[in-house]
Amino acid sequence: MPASNVTLAVLFPLLMAAVCGLLARPLGRRSGYLAALGFVPALLLAVPLAGNSVEAGGTPLAQVTNWVPELGLNFAFRGDGFSLLFAVLIGVIGALASLYSVAYLSPHERFGRFYPYLLLFGGSMLGLVLSDNLIALFGFWEMTSVTSFLLIGLWHTRSEARDGAIKAFLVSALGGLGLLAAVALLSVAGGSTLLSELDLEAVRASPLFVPALLLTLLAALTKSAQLPFHLWLPTAMEAPTPVSAFLHSATMVKAGVVLVAKFGLIFGSSPLWSGIIVPLGVATMFWGSWRALKQTDLKALLAFSTVSQLGLLMALYGLADAEGRFAATTHLLNHAAFKAALFFVVGIIDHETGTRETFRLSGLRRKLPLTFVVAGLATLSMAGLPPLGGFISKELFYEAMLHAGPGFIAVAVIGSALTLAYCARLIRIFFGDFRAPEDDGGRLLKSEIHEAGPGLLLPPALLAGAALLFGVLPASAEWLARRAGTALGFAGYEGHLELWHGVTPALLLTLLTWGLAALLVWQTARVYFLQVHLEFPVSSNRIYRGLLIGLETLASRLIAGTQGLALPDQLRITLAAAGLMGGYAVWRAPQVFQPLEGVPLSTLPIAVLLVAGALGVLLSRNRLTAVVLTGLTGFGSAVAFLAMRAPDLALTQLLIEAVTVILFLLVFRSLPGFRSLPRGRTRQIIDVGLAGAAGIGTTLLILASLRFLSPPISPYYLENAYKGGGGKNVVNVLLVDFRGWDTLGEVMVVAMVALAVGSLVRLGRRGEARSENDTAPTLPDLLDLQERRP
Repeated sequence: MPASNVTLAVLFPLLMAAVCGLLARPLGRRSGYLAALGFVPALLLAVPLAGNSVEAGGTPLAQVTNWVPELGLNFAFRGDGFSLLFAVLIGVIGALASLYSVAYLSPHERFGRFYPYLLLFGGSMLGLVLSDNLIALFGFWEMTSVTSFLLIGLWHTRSEARDGAIKAFLVSALGGLGLLAAVALLSVAGGSTLLSELDLEAVRASPLFVPALLLTLLAALTKSAQLPFHLWLPTAMEAPTPVSAFLHSATMVKAGVVLVAKFGLIFGSSPLWSGIIVPLGVATMFWGSWRALKQTDLKALLAFSTVSQLGLLMALYGLADAEGRFAATTHLLNHAAFKAALFFVVGIIDHETGTRETFRLSGLRRKLPLTFVVAGLATLSMAGLPPLGGFISKELFYEAMLHAGPGFIAVAVIGSALTLAYCARLIRIFFGDFRAPEDDGGRLLKSEIHEAGPGLLLPPALLAGAALLFGVLPASAEWLARRAGTALGFAGYEGHLELWHGVTPALLLTLLTWGLAALLVWQTARVYFLQVHLEFPVSSNRIYRGLLIGLETLASRLIAGTQGLALPDQLRITLAAAGLMGGYAVWRAPQVFQPLEGVPLSTLPIAVLLVAGALGVLLSRNRLTAVVLTGLTGFGSAVAFLAMRAPDLALTQLLIEAVTVILFLLVFRSLPGFRSLPRGRTRQIIDVGLAGAAGIGTTLLILASLRFLSPPISPYYLENAYKGGGGKNVVNVLLVDFRGWDTLGEVMVVAMVALAVGSLVRLGRRGEARSENDTAPTLPDLLDLQERRP
């Protein structure tokens, strides 16, 4: 398979996002089939995954597309074993989520947003796991944050969805800043922007090693919802079920896990790496399980379960040894299978019964027998019971924790017992007497509840079947996990996956876990009572809200203390700041007047003219005279440009100055009367000093910035403007050729402003007159109105 398929796997979902956006209106929910096609190139990466290129001595698929090679900017995608395995996993879950959504979503859903957002997120995740360029990796990381924000907040009319989207974005943005700094430090210390070409010895010997390690951990912990950053994941469950299955089972929440797995080869030699990740991971596993056991909403239960399972994965990869990485990769496969299947199952239950509350549901196996089978397989795997794949990877987890110490294994056993207990609560809704929600008339909806169609059942059935296959045929899971062995450094690990390894310490711990779980299930009422009454005074959500309130309060006080001042006082603050910056510039660059050596004396009269115009405005007692003198300074600047042989800039300045003077004259009659401000002699002296300091400081700051710290680049433009750009006007060649992207960006900004103004004008031409009590439309309202308009 050609290396270009790695790039295609990333770019094709982005292309299909545009196609789905264009065809969403005529196709409706059938756009989901196109969205599923967007993940086909990622699925085809299973071919090289099964080949020899991922084994020791093989050559990974790699393709580099140069963008700005001088700055190290390029799209470098590398398909090693782990990257290909995760990319195929994204393709499988993404395709199934797209197909599932066709049957799940309402016909009135905004498909023109949903499927493009889903595909953009899928392409971002594929770019993240396949990117070899650190700068591009950060870019894709941020794209996952933005697109997940759009997906979580898809139903933006609900306050819970808005809160979940904002919370997820803010926490992810914090980690994104950490990753940006870590990428910069690694590039400097390692001598390359390519992850595969970093000089690891130089990185480890660099003083930047520890800061880069801590910043990488900040990014990973926030994205993978580890304590204390786990608060965003439960509220993110307000997204539609296909989004939850895609984002929170195999993709976005595992972005931090991917970072720890890959960067563990760089930082794993430091005890600080495992010393932070392993305790936090095990603590997160326990806390997520404890919170999941308390939930009565099925989706909330799965949300905290995801927090717990992510803690398990982070702890295993954080061990940074062959055994831990092998166990983590095995459980990563199992978790993706059973967790996505369970999200799909909860979507079926909500779709058919209209509720997700456990206390309102029971006996569902009578109405949903096939759903019960699928849910049973996935739940048993999550509980770690044989003969499902979750049992095997849980055994591996115990074996790895035995080497970490008795404290870690104790917390792992308790967390696993809690996991089994909340799995029992989840599966209990299928047993007992049938109970379902009541409608407004008090009639049970027994006759209306029926088994879901194949569009809803097939995706979770395939995933539950994979969870069963991984347990009944452990060699299949082992073969897949070992595909990542060379990339993650456990190719030489000799452990094997079996359902029965004999009586081992891990098996004894498993029996202890089952006993504790049975006790928790038996004492369900007392445990729930304890959970309800055992509330900690400090929680991450309270800290989050407190920080937001504090930030808003600080911003309000800052605005009231500065913007609320009178205009003269605001000007005094600005002038004082300008003077201080000039003084700092002179202090840092004593030879500040060196750039004046090349200024011709012919510009001296122009300078006198400019100063005279400014002084005239200051001393003028007539507003019309002040406007004319203001224009004098502007026209004097145009003359200065002309004297410097820049006629195009002179013409631009003339036009701007003419328009400015005309605007002044147009509003001249509407301005209030001209009056002097009451100022004492002391205030006048202070103002004169501030104005002089600001003028001198600004001049010195400009002169200081003209001192070249390295050879100037202007001769290059003068030499290459004609032969390289084909133009005699250097400024025009700069704007069109050398700075073409910058100019294009400015044109795009102007075009977007024009479109926004045009849209607002069109909105004002239609509809009924608004009463005084009507509220102004919000941005989502405007977007909805535009989408509904023919």
